[in-house]
Amino acid sequence: MAKPQFEIRHINAGGFKTRYLEAGDRAKPALVLIHDGAFGTTAELCWGAILGDLALDYHVLAPELLGWGGTDKVAYFDRSPYAARIPHIEAFVRDVGIESADYVGASFGGSLIMRATVAPGNPWKIRRAISISGTGGPYRLQSGIVALADYTPSIEAATTLTELIAGSTVGLEDQIRQRHENSLIPGHWETLMAPRLKNPSVERAAPADDYLQCLAKTAVRSLLVEGLRDPLLEKGWAQKLADLSPLISAVTIDAGHEANIERPAEVVELIKTYLARSENA
Repeated sequence: MAKPQFEIRHINAGGFKTRYLEAGDRAKPALVLIHDGAFGTTAELCWGAILGDLALDYHVLAPELLGWGGTDKVAYFDRSPYAARIPHIEAFVRDVGIESADYVGASFGGSLIMRATVAPGNPWKIRRAISISGTGGPYRLQSGIVALADYTPSIEAATTLTELIAGSTVGLEDQIRQRHENSLIPGHWETLMAPRLKNPSVERAAPADDYLQCLAKTAVRSLLVEGLRDPLLEKGWAQKLADLSPLISAVTIDAGHEANIERPAEVVELIKTYLARSENA
């Protein structure tokens, strides 16, 4: 794998200070990477193993979402985590001058991308989407939801969380240490925990969600990547979503939840092959 070489930049996107990584030739096709939603994640932790190789062929940008890393710590209580972040990334790609791009997301980032593909007007101007273990919301195991939310910052908790998403902690000692340090950034833990607060005096039913119906009508070509050893999602989720539309494809990979961390070389090859094959499809 190529050694990741990137610039760390900051921009005001939609009124929010936003940290992002940039690599590769700006004359090449734009590729935007959206990180996962685990405690302590940053663009580097999620994409560091593959960013350098992707930058050989693409102009790569990897923003940090609201609440993570060096981006502003903002929580909304009147909208879903997806709805809160789609306008932020829309502002980001507009303000960095990206007219259209291919997108790759992992876990929550993949789900966010899939939600953006069916948002009115394709606000991110997505050409093609690749989601690694991001369903858009459905087919998440309750046990996985609970496990991901069970995080009080410590090295032990960071180790458990890293193993859960990466399949193993072998060789990831630096990532564990950095995840723990990132989870101590003022406002990060609080932002991710805030949506779990509930008004005890009000009963609120879950709002209606037409995501699956919209996905069946998608106009964006997408690839869903399912890890065969993923402990957080239902088996076969990718094919179930692919069956909704001829524009959606599904593949499996011998990995856990985040193949981008566990099997970086295979993921780079998968991304490049899919984007090349679907260029004129």
